[in-house]
Amino acid sequence: AAWLATVLFWISGEGATGSFSPHLWNCNGAVFSVGLVGATIMIGCFCTVRIIKEVDLVGAIRYLWFILWISPVEIFFNITLFDYHRVTQVWVVHWWSSDQLSWFRNKFCPQGTADSLCVVPIDGGVNYDSEDAYCEARYGTTDCTAIRDEAQHDTIFWLLIFYTSLAAWGCIFMFLLLLVVNTLERIISKPIVQKSRETNVPGWLTFPTVFTALVGAIYTFSPSSFLRGLEEQKWVGILYMISSGLFLVALLMGWFLSAFSIRSNVDKRNKSTAVIIFIGVLAVNALALATLFVASIIWSTRVDLNQGQRGEIACFVDDSDCTNCDALLSKNKCPEWNVNDVTSIVRAQLKQSATLAAIFLLYAVNVMSYGINLRRHLSMYQIDYV
Repeated sequence: AAWLATVLFWISGEGATGSFSPHLWNCNGAVFSVGLVGATIMIGCFCTVRIIKEVDLVGAIRYLWFILWISPVEIFFNITLFDYHRVTQVWVVHWWSSDQLSWFRNKFCPQGTADSLCVVPIDGGVNYDSEDAYCEARYGTTDCTAIRDEAQHDTIFWLLIFYTSLAAWGCIFMFLLLLVVNTLERIISKPIVQKSRETNVPGWLTFPTVFTALVGAIYTFSPSSFLRGLEEQKWVGILYMISSGLFLVALLMGWFLSAFSIRSNVDKRNKSTAVIIFIGVLAVNALALATLFVASIIWSTRVDLNQGQRGEIACFVDDSDCTNCDALLSKNKCPEWNVNDVTSIVRAQLKQSATLAAIFLLYAVNVMSYGINLRRHLSMYQIDYV
């Protein structure tokens, strides 16, 4: 992550916003996030060594909650590193002449061509009819396209190896995190861990409540979401907002269950009712998230953009290099981007949606299983006063 940050950002003269915007949908943003979260977990591991040696149960429980909170973030970004829809190719092709990729041009272009023959604009740019015409007029040759395409092919090949290798190591890292969680639960003991979860249900549900609302707001209102302008896919953000509302109701029920003790049969009856509502809300939410997961996968296979949608999205994604973005007809905007390029980005966002839906679905099912166990416990609970 440090190496890629050096290559892509520190040598770039485009400014922070201009440099980072394409990495929100390609794999580079996930690289930085995986490295940052992994470093945070590693620092936490070193800080926990003393806690484990001294059998500090309070500190061990805090670290357990820290792992349970941060692991979903690591899982999401790690899955994003698998470039199934080949957005890396889109990024390399359309940002090839930028400062961000100058290191790769110097590495893979023939010597002396990194800023000349190797950076011929797509379709020749504004003032030329073709790439050959551009190359002939500027350099007296027609080899520009072949030189550029070969260098881009090598860059994409090695970047995909880098991303896939990092993702594979990330899978091993997540397996180690699972072992850490199991080890901590054995050190602390299952009953204490269960009691901690019972008393911290609101904290348990804060993460999915906040992040489903954040994801829903991004998909629904953010200009960087390319789904909101599509007929079917615009429902992704709305479903996440609904899921956040259901998680909030479950959080409030969880707060009631953890805050009030049973002192009479009336308390027992009220708490049993709250548990039923708790389980029902989470069951509905699990169904909604499962639907969102399946829908995101299905929609990613049937993205059908028209030329107007292609032009609008392309001009937003690559405003600095797109031509004709002021045209009255959207279909005439940014001819440098074809439908397949834009479709890859939209599919990548739907893949991210499916990944998030699966993570939040696991949250809903896990907490719902806790609610079922609590209901069974309450049904056998006896109370009497002398």
